[in-house]
Amino acid sequence: MQKLMKCIEKNTVDNTEIAQKCISNMICKKSDPIPLEENFLIEALSIDGEFLVLKLNYEDFDDEVLNGKIRYKMSQSLSVIVSYEDDGNSFEKINHFVKYIYDLSDPKQNSIFGVQKVEELSEYPITILFSGILPINQLKITIGKKIDEFIHSDNEYFIPRFAKHRDEISKEIGIPILPVLPALDKDLEDYTLRLVDMVDQKVISEFRVDENLTKESSDIYLLKLFYIYKVLVDEKGWKYN
Repeated sequence: MQKLMKCIEKNTVDNTEIAQKCISNMICKKSDPIPLEENFLIEALSIDGEFLVLKLNYEDFDDEVLNGKIRYKMSQSLSVIVSYEDDGNSFEKINHFVKYIYDLSDPKQNSIFGVQKVEELSEYPITILFSGILPINQLKITIGKKIDEFIHSDNEYFIPRFAKHRDEISKEIGIPILPVLPALDKDLEDYTLRLVDMVDQKVISEFRVDENLTKESSDIYLLKLFYIYKVLVDEKGWKYN
């Protein structure tokens, strides 16, 4: 436990004691339904980038489906570790959350969970540690209506195509790129794409695509994004070890 405490202290500036308490309480013993060992937490905190701890109640699931707070943070984190409390009546609720997070997980992410057996649930029986939050994965793409319709017209083609494109960028810049979730922005012109830094909400790039958009011509804009990411990493001096 001392090693974990030192690791948290090393990676925090403020609220160190609160972080130590929250994260250390995530450990699930070997006698628990699903163990979660200290070393997994240490490894998660040792990944380059920032970390965030989120505490939830099981009743927050419906709100999550609507607002996507977990989904939003998962899109930025290379590691997601979740600890659940079970008082003997929480199996279905835990199962809902586990499935939801599993379905959102990307192959580039480390996703682990544990379940603690308790007599009584605490106020917040779910604790999530998001770590490996890198600046390059804190970018947001918003798109106009026609682009949104186009990329959702053939998910069987575009989902693996975008995944391949991410792999190409990751290999080129040496940093794992997580899925960027393009969001429809009704205030944008129909054929406009905007790349925004979610930390300071600054627009990094904005450009318009051709109205005669096809699968073949879309590669031109993917290449444009490729170079934007590459230039951004070079300018900011972002690295990943």
